[in-house]
Amino acid sequence: MRDKTVPRTVTSVLAEVGTDLITVTWGLGEPGIASDIEFFGYGLYYYDPTGNGGKRLGVRFGEAVTAWIFDNASATQANYDASWVNVTDDAVVAHFNDASLGLGEVGTILAYAHINGRDTQTDLPVTLLR
Repeated sequence: MRDKTVPRTVTSVLAEVGTDLITVTWGLGEPGIASDIEFFGYGLYYYDPTGNGGKRLGVRFGEAVTAWIFDNASATQANYDASWVNVTDDAVVAHFNDASLGLGEVGTILAYAHINGRDTQTDLPVTLLR
């Protein structure tokens, strides 16, 4: 298994939406180039076709591994501990339990990667399976 403390480039992103569960898989590539890394992570965001509503979901690696989902409409956030995140040689998989898409139609859905809160990759395409 790859070292969890080393950020990797994102090669693909898959979001699978089930009943009360969203699973996001960030496919990983080569190590990113950075020094003095305090934390890094992967995320995705989506909105309806008018740019409203939607959510942000992510995984953060730092002193601890955590996952989170932020609902734009209600301005609320749910946090998940490391037991909801699986890291393999090729991917980071986060399971967001008791979560739903919350939209009938998605307009924009994109992913990103960051190191110390600064985006290193943006506007990554996401495959959405419903």
